[in-house]
Amino acid sequence: MKILLLNDYGVPAGGAECIVLSLRDELRRRGHDARLFASTAAVAGLPNLADATCHGTSSPLRTPLQCANPWAERALERILADFRPDVVHVNLYLTQLSPLILRALRGTPSVYYAQWYRAVCPLGTRRRPDGKSCESAVGTACLRSGCLSMQAWPLLMLQACFDRAWGGAFHRVTAISHAVAESLDAYGAPHLRGATVVSPGTAVVEPRQDFTSLPTIIAAGRLVPEKGFDVLLRAFRQVAARVPQARLEIVGGGPEEGSLRRLAATLGVADKVSFPGYLSHAETLIRMRGAWVTCVPSMWAEPFGMAAAEAQMQGVPVVASRTGGLAEIVRDGLTGRLVEPGDVDGLAAALVGILTDQDAVGEMGRAAHANARDRFDLPGFASRFEAIYREVAAR
Repeated sequence: MKILLLNDYGVPAGGAECIVLSLRDELRRRGHDARLFASTAAVAGLPNLADATCHGTSSPLRTPLQCANPWAERALERILADFRPDVVHVNLYLTQLSPLILRALRGTPSVYYAQWYRAVCPLGTRRRPDGKSCESAVGTACLRSGCLSMQAWPLLMLQACFDRAWGGAFHRVTAISHAVAESLDAYGAPHLRGATVVSPGTAVVEPRQDFTSLPTIIAAGRLVPEKGFDVLLRAFRQVAARVPQARLEIVGGGPEEGSLRRLAATLGVADKVSFPGYLSHAETLIRMRGAWVTCVPSMWAEPFGMAAAEAQMQGVPVVASRTGGLAEIVRDGLTGRLVEPGDVDGLAAALVGILTDQDAVGEMGRAAHANARDRFDLPGFASRFEAIYREVAAR
């Protein structure tokens, strides 16, 4: 089959990008002609791995571009005419490519893979500035809650209108987790409801046989408030008091890096915490594989939580927040531990329980690998979408 994948970014900077790039490569391995179309927007100096690009930006002009990106529409029209794909697979498109691409897709068999809440929330988090979950539909509530500024609100409301008007271009809607599918049902336009859940996959590897001598915690992700790394640091102060040799590594970059470094110093654990910044996906997995436990302390309803699935495939236990897709990935007490978001004491207790029991690290790690191999393997992920592509193309 000829398959065209669309995503806002072509750089391997986040979970969504790693998912679409690995899917493209797996489809190619199976003999399909799979290509990725993305914007030129740069992230952290990482290479753009897309096969075709259109104009994108990370500047303040990104908001109007999100509303309408004519460069994306025209470039996609050219690709559709030249490549003539059997099916188009759309991932993220509302932060660079814009709903204008949906006009170009009309008449082309298309599948939408909702990997977060952007289709039902201008911020993509369904989390208000006060930290509480949002229970309102897109509209004036976005302005009243302070989620959007007076300048951004009109543009993003217009984007929502365009998306609703042209979303009928999708012949099938899929979602990365039940958490996302339920949000689409509750707050989405009619064409978004009834999404089929397709869990993403990661490359199948053998479970690790050993781990570092020092009890090490690793956490990876964008350094933004909703990821809960400040909660992890506060919990780690308790961990360090009970397990003096413990170490914490927070991989990633973002606007909160400075404040997190200062917090680590204030808590007196700066000498036990490292911030290596952005690392390649491969290097992150290597470091994850050597850690005793991976921690995902998210404060919001993670759409999925790719770091948790990848850690489990490496044979690493996961301590995560009981929220969103994370609650679907981690089997509490078997492959790791689930704690309530923001519960510093509960997070500390879960981490200490693992770091003080090497047998538990090994036992949970083996169960985690089995869980990931059965549910989150890359070949299975590609097979599930192959079946959907054939169904949509046939119709």
